[in-house]
Amino acid sequence: MGSITLTKAKGIWQTLPVPLRGATTLLAVLALAALLTTVRHNASAYLTGVWDTGSQTLVYGRIHQMEQGQHAPGGFLGVYTDDWSDDTNRALFRDDTPTDAAAFHPYTHQSGLQGWLFGRVNRLLRHWLPDGLARETALYWLNSTLFYAAELLVALAVWEEFGPLAAAFGFASVLLAPWLQRGMKDLYWCLWTWLLPLLAALWLCHCTRVRGKTPRGCWPLVAAACMVRCMCGFEFITTFLILCEIPLCYAAAKAYFVRRDPHGALVWLGRTVGAGVSALGGVTAALALWFAQEWLCFGSAADAWQNMTRAVTDRVSLTDGAVRDVNMPQVLAQYFRESTEPLLQLGPVSVTAWQLLLFALLAGAVSVVACLRRGTAAQLVPPCIVWGLGLAAPASWMVLSKAHAAIHTHLVPMLWHFAFVPISCMLLPVLAKLMIPGRKKDLVASH
Repeated sequence: MGSITLTKAKGIWQTLPVPLRGATTLLAVLALAALLTTVRHNASAYLTGVWDTGSQTLVYGRIHQMEQGQHAPGGFLGVYTDDWSDDTNRALFRDDTPTDAAAFHPYTHQSGLQGWLFGRVNRLLRHWLPDGLARETALYWLNSTLFYAAELLVALAVWEEFGPLAAAFGFASVLLAPWLQRGMKDLYWCLWTWLLPLLAALWLCHCTRVRGKTPRGCWPLVAAACMVRCMCGFEFITTFLILCEIPLCYAAAKAYFVRRDPHGALVWLGRTVGAGVSALGGVTAALALWFAQEWLCFGSAADAWQNMTRAVTDRVSLTDGAVRDVNMPQVLAQYFRESTEPLLQLGPVSVTAWQLLLFALLAGAVSVVACLRRGTAAQLVPPCIVWGLGLAAPASWMVLSKAHAAIHTHLVPMLWHFAFVPISCMLLPVLAKLMIPGRKKDLVASH
């Protein structure tokens, strides 16, 4: 009876116009995201803990500047104190303390789009919430809701391709992640923007499969997603650029190894290159806008260029004397093996990066042996590529920006959730399906 009702509901759903289905899905996602934020207290600055309050104070300074109607060339984040991490700026915002416009120190290492965005939202909220603490909580609530919404959209894409169990496992990794639970509300890092390039790539794949070709509008969408992310910070850039490519690489591998369609694989590979070019175009646009802001701030192109290059080299090369002797293997060992920070936590049970890596490798080895014996090893290749790229995404920053990674131990473990942890979790039921005896058909959705 239940299956008949479900089938009828699916039939009714399919008869609805596509725009209506899309709008209904989006509203449902936002409603569920808001509910999760409320139930799990992610908007609280105290119940779920905090992440990197030192950086967030720059956003408070920018919000307070906009709130007072003050302006400075460039429109950067900043503080009204001599110390960049001084929490006094948060108190200035919450208490509506008048400040001198000349005391504002701009932070010119990024565009600061998130500061402008939350500054605008804060001015709207002021009509209903005159209390600073209430507005701070509302901003946290908005940030966390957007993050849950982005993760739910990713889960829907996983459901479409791998089934509901894989989507449930992947989303469970979000709910059980201590780093995400305390970090999603952070106004400086804006974790939901980290997922924008991935969402743009997933939408590109969806539109391509539905229409049989890639709509032209998908390419600027990928570029815009990367541009927005970069305007909120260029840190961890390699991670989200790899994230952007994962769905397309999976589609190319599936076409070649599962469907035995070399031409189709080549077409998907071309789309992968196109997405990469679009993403780099978005990064370039963000760099151009950042340079324009720097020029406005410093008054000359030479000074703007000098400040930009200094900010980049501080993160990419070993310009910091404290980490000059650190090499890549040491940085990787620092986060793969030596870190005891739990990536997943359920009561007293926790899982570290090293434990999850070993478990994933063991599960993969068992799957390879089982599928080789059944003659279905080719079906393992696309999921394995997804897992490998999911591991490469966080590790890439540790390798290419070892100076930044070596000293920012309070930040870098967050990268495991983009996307090593969720991919490792979601692939467990996928591998289990491939190993079920007697099922030799293609268990990966054919659409």
